[in-house]
Amino acid sequence: MESASKNDKNTVINKKVKTSETTVKVHAEKQKNKSEKTRPCFWSRLKNFTVEPPKTVVIENGIEKLVLITPEITVIPKTVLPKEETQKPVPVSPETIIRTEIVVKPAPVSQEAVVREKPIEKPVSVLPKTTVVKKKVEREPLPSSEKLKKGLEKTRGRFWSRLRNFFSFQRKIDGSVLEELEDILIGADIGAKPVKKLIHELHEAWKSQAITETSQIHDFIKNKLKEDLRSWQTSIHYAPNPPTVIMVVGVNGVGKTTAIAKLANILIKDGKKVLVAAGDTFRAAAVDQLNIWSKRIGAEIVKHQTGSDPAAVAYDAIEAAIARGIHVVIVDTAGRLHTHENLMNELSKIKRVISKRIPGAPHEVLMVLDATTGQNAISQAKMFKQAVDVTGIFLAKLDGTAKGGIVLGMRNEINIPVKFVGLGETADDIEKFDADTFVNALFE
Repeated sequence: MESASKNDKNTVINKKVKTSETTVKVHAEKQKNKSEKTRPCFWSRLKNFTVEPPKTVVIENGIEKLVLITPEITVIPKTVLPKEETQKPVPVSPETIIRTEIVVKPAPVSQEAVVREKPIEKPVSVLPKTTVVKKKVEREPLPSSEKLKKGLEKTRGRFWSRLRNFFSFQRKIDGSVLEELEDILIGADIGAKPVKKLIHELHEAWKSQAITETSQIHDFIKNKLKEDLRSWQTSIHYAPNPPTVIMVVGVNGVGKTTAIAKLANILIKDGKKVLVAAGDTFRAAAVDQLNIWSKRIGAEIVKHQTGSDPAAVAYDAIEAAIARGIHVVIVDTAGRLHTHENLMNELSKIKRVISKRIPGAPHEVLMVLDATTGQNAISQAKMFKQAVDVTGIFLAKLDGTAKGGIVLGMRNEINIPVKFVGLGETADDIEKFDADTFVNALFE
């Protein structure tokens, strides 16, 4: 029994060994097949790459054959150059070789024989120097009427273009005609109050048969506007004894600094000595801008450090003007909104300091208004008039707006005269306000 069991065990072991050997052989064969199937790498293929010569197809007896193309070889004949005749060296015996050293001394040259000829100088024609004189091309100043007419071009296009169409029709005046005219005048930004006054006067003239047709309204409106604006005192009120102090106020961004430069320039052209007080100490750029303008136009300037008291700047400017014999002192102030009560009180303080040093000063308080703001400028002027008693208006940027009719509204709304008009960006773009010139420029 034991021997039988041992034999069974041996047979099982032999079977396991055989199965393991067969699995190894199968695995080896698979690896061999894989290696045979795997493609060789690029470099090995490149190494074994051979270039086949070019072939072509030739048909012989109806049978197509591939035949190698033999390249044509062109034989270039060699050019045979003639051989140079070579001279054989002549044998020289050592006895015939004689080494001789010959010393050549230069022959003496007499000084008389040496003649140095001077080069013949040819006359050179020298052109005279031409001095180029650069002439400054100065633009000819336009007359005040032409300049104002050009500045009111946008306003005239809005105001007069509609009126021209209205006057072109020969119609009898009635209630509908007056209503249409009222709409045109209000659209020109003149203001409701002055328009109502003008329409009322026109209605009375129509009732009294002074005017009967629309063509007569043109001259009627023109004459009425001139009468209203002529009542303004547009000249500067100078002090009996210099200096005359002009205080300039306004809100932010209306062009106040440029307006001061224009005002100083026109006064200097009138023969006045002008001093500018840089009172806008809250903005460093304003002081620098005034300093540049004063150098351009020839005005003197008094300035303090940024953040100093503007009233102190005004006081020192007046002291300097008295010592230097200055005719006009223009006091700049910081821009402020009319709704800020504390800033408006600061303007009153500056005015009190000026009046303590010179009784009755400031002699003029000019407010710079931006013409592009339209009717909002009138509300600003009302608030400033309560704080510092504004005596005149500098209407800036009139050339860049179609709302020039605001001038006609100021006469009836606030009754503050427009004394100067700004018509550009240079120092010469300023005009003194004249009622007849303004109305003529508006209607032409």
